[in-house]
Amino acid sequence: MTFLSRMHRAAGVFLVLFLLAGCASAPEEAAEGPQIYDPIEPVNRVFFAMNDAVDTLVLRPTAFVYKTAVPSPIQDMVRNFLLWLRSPVVVANSLLQGDTQNAGNATRQFFVNGVTAGLIDWGDGLGWGYREEDFGQTLGVHGIADGPYLVVPVIGPSNGRDLVGTVVDIFFDPLTYIVSGPGARNAITIARGSGEAVDFRARNYDAFNDLKASSVDYYARMRSIYLQRREAEIRNGQPPRDVQAADGNQEFENFEPSDRPRSVTGELPENTN
Repeated sequence: MTFLSRMHRAAGVFLVLFLLAGCASAPEEAAEGPQIYDPIEPVNRVFFAMNDAVDTLVLRPTAFVYKTAVPSPIQDMVRNFLLWLRSPVVVANSLLQGDTQNAGNATRQFFVNGVTAGLIDWGDGLGWGYREEDFGQTLGVHGIADGPYLVVPVIGPSNGRDLVGTVVDIFFDPLTYIVSGPGARNAITIARGSGEAVDFRARNYDAFNDLKASSVDYYARMRSIYLQRREAEIRNGQPPRDVQAADGNQEFENFEPSDRPRSVTGELPENTN
């Protein structure tokens, strides 16, 4: 079975799971407001515990070594490279959302930064920045509901819509078609995913540690943060109105993971020239 055939099959499986989960009964709304839709919470908590163990035993110590031993300029180059690899996916989804400005900025960054294989962000400070976009956000922009909350082993928090979006984004990624041979393709996928995970964990090292230490229910807080963040990304920075934290607070307002500058708020950097 070829790689593309496997991806088509995976996409079909995820789509069926999404549709089946969507057929489950929706949560009843309490008088205090809408509730988070987590119909398979016991299963999600098992996977969450597994992922937390991986974080504690592998990801957290690796991120600590990375952030303390690797010079900041090198870390920035790694981050720039990872963003550069993903920029074609951003371009495709921006166009599907009708956001030509974001698509134009991402396209310009891709070609200009391609001179140094994405290691240097030549547009830094020039107002060329762009928002991160993916197919899960594209579906959300066009009114597709997020579906049930899910925790995916190794990958982490997601939902039915975003899980389908993750599969579709594979087909927007040029590396899917450029790299030949399943062995090489799998090696690159693993290396890229591991790099993104270590980079993200290192940039949010203290924030995640503090969040975990201060949480009565770490699972519930991470669930609220993820759902609120996704809503903020779909709305391009406008605060979510229909997702509450476990304690009724807007948890996301107090915890914004460090990603590409302004990618969470949805604001495009101002041109300083």
